[in-house]
Amino acid sequence: MSTSSPPQAAQDKPTAWRALTATVRGAVHAATGLPNQDAVAAHPIGQDGAVVAVADGHGHQRHFRSARGARLAVTIASAAAQELTGQLDSLVTVRQLEDEIRAVLVPAIAERWRDAVARDLNSEPFTEREEASRAPLDDAVIAYGSTLLLAVVWRPWLMLAQIGDGDIVCILPDGSALLPVPDDPSLDGRQTSSLCEPCAVDEFRVAVVDLSVTELLAVMLATDGYGNAQLADPWAGSFSKDLAELLGKYDPEWLGSQLPIWAGRCASGDGSADDTTIGLLLAPKSMGRSPEKQVR
Repeated sequence: MSTSSPPQAAQDKPTAWRALTATVRGAVHAATGLPNQDAVAAHPIGQDGAVVAVADGHGHQRHFRSARGARLAVTIASAAAQELTGQLDSLVTVRQLEDEIRAVLVPAIAERWRDAVARDLNSEPFTEREEASRAPLDDAVIAYGSTLLLAVVWRPWLMLAQIGDGDIVCILPDGSALLPVPDDPSLDGRQTSSLCEPCAVDEFRVAVVDLSVTELLAVMLATDGYGNAQLADPWAGSFSKDLAELLGKYDPEWLGSQLPIWAGRCASGDGSADDTTIGLLLAPKSMGRSPEKQVR
């Protein structure tokens, strides 16, 4: 990460989580005329929370409608997450929340995504050229294949769900990184788990962070175009340290102006050259600065 000119001093300390997002088409797709196959969505949830969803449509020719699949994924996941928050009042432990995500949220996302794909295909059937890209035994849903990363903040809870590659990094107040979502043992650098799989529900990994116990400055979600462009390996620790320092100096408006720059560098030929998408959830505490920390 790098910085440009400093912003104005922050105003009164916010009381709600705030979402910032950016997505940039990769250099390879720009050169070949393909669209950005990533997607991102962010929404507040009342006065108590927020949701960010990031998706990466698969690049293989079998997944020729993956950009649509990614857009459907973030829209559906965001809506399903907002509905879930209305069912959580009776749940008081991390285990209960994780069970609810697995039993309610994940199946809702997978089923609604498939339904949305069917509606899209019904309204716009495959063209002759698209049909030629299909493998003989491919289900139509394969064309829309996409990953999904989801973060939901609701009252004292941070709820996370992920299928496929990409990264979810939580930034602690001391600048260290917390990686709550388990690794996917099936990832091999060439293939990833996907919403288009028949058993997609079983491929989701979930995690819950109790924010009343574990204080966070921010949560970052990114497609693999970001991680693959980093020089450090592993990179989450250095990213978290840098972001914590920036949050101590600059306001959210300035940080939001930098996200497209960071994503653009990663998406360039000097980075991963892949579509790159970043979603940031900023905790209220991270957006308030004492006068001595304000940038002049």
